[in-house]
Amino acid sequence: MTIALIAVGSRGDVQPFLALAIGLQKAGFTPLLIAPSNEAAFVRSYGVPFHALSVDMQKILDNQAAQEMTKGDSPFAFAKSHLEGSKALKAEMLQTQHEIWSAVQNVDAIIYHPGMQNAVYMAQELGIPAMMASPFPFASTSDYPAILFYNKVRLKGALGKAVNRSTHALSERLFWMLGRGAAKEFWKAQDKTHIPQRTPPSLSASALQMPKLFGYSPLLFPRDAAWGENLAVTGFWMLPENQEFTPSPELVHFLERGKPPVYVGFGSMKDKAAFEKTLQIIVQAVERVGERAVVGMGWSSVDKNVKLPDSVMLIGSVPHSWLFPRMRAVVHHGGAGTTAAGLRAGKATLIIPHLGDQPAWGMRVWELGVGAKPIPKKKLTVEALEAGLREVLQPELRINAENFAVKLNKERGVENAVEVIARFLSQDFST
Repeated sequence: MTIALIAVGSRGDVQPFLALAIGLQKAGFTPLLIAPSNEAAFVRSYGVPFHALSVDMQKILDNQAAQEMTKGDSPFAFAKSHLEGSKALKAEMLQTQHEIWSAVQNVDAIIYHPGMQNAVYMAQELGIPAMMASPFPFASTSDYPAILFYNKVRLKGALGKAVNRSTHALSERLFWMLGRGAAKEFWKAQDKTHIPQRTPPSLSASALQMPKLFGYSPLLFPRDAAWGENLAVTGFWMLPENQEFTPSPELVHFLERGKPPVYVGFGSMKDKAAFEKTLQIIVQAVERVGERAVVGMGWSSVDKNVKLPDSVMLIGSVPHSWLFPRMRAVVHHGGAGTTAAGLRAGKATLIIPHLGDQPAWGMRVWELGVGAKPIPKKKLTVEALEAGLREVLQPELRINAENFAVKLNKERGVENAVEVIARFLSQDFST
């Protein structure tokens, strides 16, 4: 049975889908990971069948409109910046829809990210099941606000529960609003103008009891006891250890010549205009607290002649599973996968959220006592980062993070998700 997994986005979006694809492959399924072309070498290195979309997310983020999309640090700013970016990148988005449609013609099931909900309609047209796979909560609950509103709306009692539910309904509509335009154009080209509907596909799929797989730990966002069996909080989907990775001699030497450093990196949060300024903030804050630091470049770049103190080293792509256990603490943007990697390594975490779900992960880390209070990217200064570093390096947080990791590492996220998928697909869909 061939299962298409659709992950259109950055490395942080693709990586958990790749981990799930590997799990499906081990269970006897044939996965087909559909993702941007710039991830081809990464995916194929794990031996997973790959369909490359012509879109290159790293190049896309060089576009000024895409740059603006990384600055939406509130629910409505997030929606506004992504709507404007969607208009500017309309041709690329429409082309991506056509390429996905071509790729799924001969598959038996589809697994899709909440950001690619047109996959629900594609599956319906093909007469196959579609399952959502989300790295963050994406189902209504009165227990806490929706991920985009988590830091913005916090009320107690019956009113709080009602407001929480309303944020989930609004969040699902916001996500569909961002993708509906390209979906509408795609189905128009297919002579099916009745598709798509205004109701978010995620809601219509839920009504049909299609599974929603949540690839995060219930230790961070507990499962609502009122949810149906089709909603599964499985645990994080982590890649197996890359046995072929060899660190550079320069990195090994840096790690060996002093006390363990702090990791600082913002992954795919690319800000061409501000990264060198951000780097200087990092350097000054690290020097003030007397620490060493490894700074992950992610998708950013700096002038090759930039001067750094001996206590700071810039690095390219290094697996977090190898790097983070060698750090004293981790500071990052708060992507779901990076958050999971830091916590699984038992490292106290300081999150500098930029947009989307990142503020929520930062707040949860702080609320659970395994990290420092998050610092929004727009409020990042030398003084703020210095204070955050002093907080995250407290012995109490280190101990809490180490104890939390023991519980987190007992979870079988990928295996749990594969079991749900296998059980669902064993049903008879011919009726």
